[in-house]
Order: sequence, then C-alpha cells, then structure tokens
Amino acid sequence: MRLPANDTPNVQSTATGLLAVKPSLQDTVAARMTGRHAAVSSSAATPRVPSSAENAAHVEDREPLQGYGIVPAEGAHELWEGLVPLSDPLHYCWRSRLLGSGRYEFCALSAGFFITFGDMEVGTPQLVHMSFPDTLRIYVTSNGDCEYGAPQDKSISLDAPNTAILIQPADAPDTEATFAGCTRFVCVFIHRESLKALYAGGEHELPAVLQSFLEGGLERTVARTLPLGAALMRCLEDVHASALEGLRRRLFLQSKAVEILCQAIEAFEHSESFGSPDTTRLTARGVMKAQRLLIENFVTPPSLEDLAHEVGLSRSGLCAGFRQILGQSVFDYTQELRMQHALSMLNERNVSISQIAYAVGYNRASSFSVAVQRHFGVTPSELRKRGFQSREPQKPEVSSHSPSSQ
Repeated sequence: MRLPANDTPNVQSTATGLLAVKPSLQDTVAARMTGRHAAVSSSAATPRVPSSAENAAHVEDREPLQGYGIVPAEGAHELWEGLVPLSDPLHYCWRSRLLGSGRYEFCALSAGFFITFGDMEVGTPQLVHMSFPDTLRIYVTSNGDCEYGAPQDKSISLDAPNTAILIQPADAPDTEATFAGCTRFVCVFIHRESLKALYAGGEHELPAVLQSFLEGGLERTVARTLPLGAALMRCLEDVHASALEGLRRRLFLQSKAVEILCQAIEAFEHSESFGSPDTTRLTARGVMKAQRLLIENFVTPPSLEDLAHEVGLSRSGLCAGFRQILGQSVFDYTQELRMQHALSMLNERNVSISQIAYAVGYNRASSFSVAVQRHFGVTPSELRKRGFQSREPQKPEVSSHSPSSQ
C-alpha cells in the first residue's frame, strides 16, 4: 500500500495504544496514566513522514511496568462514546472517534503486558505517531491497509492479512503507522522486563534478536512481517468472537495473548526470510476473500474452480493457501460452517430436522443425518434432545420416604 503524502491527519499515541484525532488545539486531549502524560493533535496537511508535531505534548514513560488506565481530560468527554468498564478499571471497551470509527477493547493482563483489539473504519488515511519504548508488539490483522516505520527508515507494508513483530528499544525514536480502510486487528504488548521475567532461565530459547533486546543491546527498532499461519489468524478470530464476560473474559484474553506471543516468537524464529513471508500477499488476500464468500454462500457453495477464479488464484494455489492460513481444506471449512449453523437450528423446537437439512444445503435428510453423526458423533435427534435437556431447569429431588403419620 502506498498512502498519500499530504492531507494525512497527525495523531499522537502513548504506551496504552489509545489513539486520537483532533481538529484543533482547542480540543487537545490529555490522557492521564500512571507515570505517563500525552496529548493528541492534528494538522490540516502533514507530510508523509513529518517531524514531531509542534503542538504535541511531550510523552513521558517513567514507570513502564505500572498499570495502564485512561481518564479523559476536562472538556474531552465527547471523544469517548460509550466507555464501558469490564472486568476491572484496567479492562474496558469503547466506541469513539479516536482513529476513524469503530469499537475497541483494552485489557491490562499484568504489569507491562496487555492486549488491545478492535474493528475500525478509517475513511481518510490517518498518520499515527507511536511511542512504545522497551516494548515488544505483535500485530495481527485480517482486514485493512497499514504502513509502518520510523521516520528515517524505509516503511514496511502491513496490509491485511498480515502478522508482524515490532520491537522498539528504550532510546529508539518514535515510530509511525498510517492506517486506511476497514481494519480488524489484535495487538499484544509486552515490556522488556515482563518478557525477561516470563523467560527467566530460558532466554537461550529465544531468537537472537529477542535475546539482544532482553540484554538491552538492541540499538534500533525492528519491524518484520511474519509468515501467515492458521494459528495466529484463529487467535484473532477467537478474540473477536468471544462472548465471555467478567473475569472469564479477562482470563480468556490472557490465554490468547500468551498464545499469540508464543506463536509469533515461533514464527519469528523459524522464518527463513523475515521480509518474504511464506504465503504471498496475493495468495493471502485471495484466501481471505474466499473465506468471506464461503461464509455468505455455504448453503450452495461455488465449485473449487469457480471459487478460485472469483478470488484470482489457481485451484491448487487456493487449496494450499487455505490449508496454510486457515488450517483446513476448503471442503472441511464449508462443512464446519454448515454444521455450526445446523447446531444452532437444532436448538429451535419448531423446526423439523428435514427443514434444517435443506436450510444448510442438503437435499436429503438422510445425508444430513450421516454428516451430523460423522461431525458430532450422535444423530441430529440425539443432539437436539441433549440441547433441550441442558436448558431445562432441574427438578428438585423428591424423597422416596413418606413422612410417618402420627
């Protein structure tokens, strides 16, 4: 992606990863955090790689391992639409005009370790200044366009679908990212001291670049794309699809953040060429487009040849890319969509099994029954019965002994 050089709003970001776009100094927002102060500003016409904004406040990072939270400054409440605390004050979601429009969620998991994710729509490309000293970031995205880099360095493309590992040493200059389009992402942040504690005694297992980072020997920011794999893409979708609440949601996000960290380090170590991911960008885009088409048409899916033609890939390229990125064959993925939709319909009492079979793409109820038994291990009738039993309130036990008469 090559983004326009002019008319790109300028955004300042702090170590929370919370971003804001403001039209004038009057509307500058101060975000107060433990040991941190930051401001957000915008200019009408900013060069592609501008110098630090004259009207942007200095970003301090004196206590990098303390908790993260945010309190909008006086007069800035219009920016924070629907700020909702979740499991605790350091876990919240919100809808705002911080960077385009969309929903974001932030969760501090422990000192110096947190995750943020969301769906955002950026109409005009937005240039974001980022400062995350002494921090490792893992960025996973399935949709949207992005360029990332330091002002003096060559930018790298993070156009979706993509996974990247970003390491900023303590004294490295701030970095920049330009976002455009509809972006779905998840980003895990871990401070150097937190990573060191996590890998205490096992530092030798890390790639050489990360060992240098832990020892404080890394001199400049490292930004590298990683091979696209099914595990990290599944993590992104799992995080976005989770309906858990409260402490269960926090624990779930913690497990996913650790999984993303481990999978990214594994990919980082085994990638033969960091700048050339195993799956080409063309193949990756084709696979993600095919996934969307199958979600919309799983009842009557197109043939492999038609699907490949629709997304601009060869039949073999689509099949190989689908397995690498999503971890399933095209047929298995379509079958999974059908079975999950059927399972949802089996929970409805007023729909017959024959109707469900036709609704998910089977011409005969017998074929549907065989597919369900193969997938779930029981017949549709038994599956429906179990679902109803699990939702019925338990009746209190009645003692088998009658009270003795007097």
